[in-house]
Amino acid sequence: MNIWHICIFELKRILKIRSVVLNLFILPLLLIFILGTALSSTMGTADDVIPDTVRVGIIHLSTESGGGSSTVNQALDTFVKSPEVAEMIKVQNFMTEEEAVHSLRTGKLDFAVMIPSDFEQNVMMGKEARLQWIRGKDSTLNTLGETLFTRFTDEWNRQMAISKVLGPEVTAAMTSGLESNGANSTSITVINPGKTGTSYSASQYYAASMLAMFMLYSGMTTSTSLFGERDNRTLTRLQAAPIGNGVIFAGKIAGNSLLAFLQATTIILMTYWFYGVDWGTYPGYIVLTCVLITLASMTLGIIVSLVCKSTASAGATLQGIIIVMTFISGGFRPIPVDLVQRLSEFTVNHWALQSFLRMMLDAPVGEIVYNILMLGVVCAVLLAISGLIYRKAGYRYE
Repeated sequence: MNIWHICIFELKRILKIRSVVLNLFILPLLLIFILGTALSSTMGTADDVIPDTVRVGIIHLSTESGGGSSTVNQALDTFVKSPEVAEMIKVQNFMTEEEAVHSLRTGKLDFAVMIPSDFEQNVMMGKEARLQWIRGKDSTLNTLGETLFTRFTDEWNRQMAISKVLGPEVTAAMTSGLESNGANSTSITVINPGKTGTSYSASQYYAASMLAMFMLYSGMTTSTSLFGERDNRTLTRLQAAPIGNGVIFAGKIAGNSLLAFLQATTIILMTYWFYGVDWGTYPGYIVLTCVLITLASMTLGIIVSLVCKSTASAGATLQGIIIVMTFISGGFRPIPVDLVQRLSEFTVNHWALQSFLRMMLDAPVGEIVYNILMLGVVCAVLLAISGLIYRKAGYRYE
């Protein structure tokens, strides 16, 4: 008896369990169909995510009233009239803040910008100068407006810093350069990653996220199998055979790995044939990503099995880990929170999902390889941890 015999026996044994077939093969396909259909209106083509023209109100404070500066106003006018910026915003000028706020409330404006009274004074004193935002109802248009005018203040602060270092004699030249470069220095575009004019659909998004999540659930079959041999007292019989514990352990892991890969193949082909999910044109990278997810699934199952004392505790622990990783990685719904996004970078699901999405969008190979490499790094860490725990605990009776 060798690893191959144990592997095939393990695979046949698991496939005879109806609950396993239901949970690992049928349930993910059902969830992909439900989520993809129910949330199809929230995701669409790239045309859906490119915002319309932003109606911006600019509050010009007169120099006679002690606020603002004609130089600042002129530079801002030049900036908003540059061809690239003019394509994205429609500007209306206001003399008071109350007028702009009223237009925002009545829906005549999407976003407003006000020049603080101490704007130029802060610049001359070497402090950072910023414009004041008055946000509208649409968060996407607010973000676009803030991005555009932050570009203006960044350029203004840069030019003024240069003039301060080089001396007052070049201040006029720097100001002139800022005004003349209002059109030339603006390079702000709104694009989607990957192929221009395309975006992943809800079915694609949830096919990728559910594939990653349910492949990790294959680790639970590994945990159950390892505990099953102990609980049923059949591990003693296996150890009585002329094979080592390492061969028994490796055979079981190999069998469950084949199950995970079979699961991935089934989900990918079924979603492609029946749901029309486009998985991209990189089958080799898809296979590599699935192999790494399988590795992560097996190592998680090993770690939990060797640390926990019972099947119930191991199952609950592993299920909790998988759900948390799926949630913070945006597997159920994208979460636009910086802290959560940072935490998700330490999970298997994040890099697996990003790898699949980049392939679906036909992104540059460099982006795809980067995400796969990061997934490999996470798998390597999990593999090292599982190796250390196995050397200490081993697969044997307590």
